[in-house]
Amino acid sequence: MSDRLHEIIAEIGVLHKELIDNNKIKDANEVFEYIEDLPSDIREHYLDLLLQYYFQENDLKNLKELLLVGAKFDMRFSDVKSAFLNIKQSGENVIEFMSDSIVFLKDNDLDENLNEMYNYYINNEDLQVNLEESIELIKRNRYVCAFCYQNEDKSYSKFFLNKNLLESLKRDLPYLLG
Repeated sequence: MSDRLHEIIAEIGVLHKELIDNNKIKDANEVFEYIEDLPSDIREHYLDLLLQYYFQENDLKNLKELLLVGAKFDMRFSDVKSAFLNIKQSGENVIEFMSDSIVFLKDNDLDENLNEMYNYYINNEDLQVNLEESIELIKRNRYVCAFCYQNEDKSYSKFFLNKNLLESLKRDLPYLLG
């Protein structure tokens, strides 16, 4: 790892803490102004990290602003879990907005994340109606379906298992179920 990358990581850590402490993080446009004079490599790395942060926080408004400036990140299922756990009200959320990315996401880190999401759903009856659309999207992910099929003894498996998708996988992609 180059020394410059270490510098960038350190500067980004300090920058992120400052933005949280002064509440500028709550508005992407304020963040853009705050970082406009920073070197371009720090700005670019930070905007990608910030996109992930807004996704995890289920901050759709700011997520859209970051996407408009070309930020991107490699989504993991733990990011989906964090966003899911931050759904607190009705209306479109980041999971619904990024539905194609959710449906096609391939990750091996499913067990603990699905369990936490299942428990969040079960333990928050007042939020269940707000979580339904996101759950349906997650159920459309073939890797989630295959994992739940392979781990049918887990409490969340029946909840997240998509029986129609499972039949399709048995027919078209049986190696996923092996």
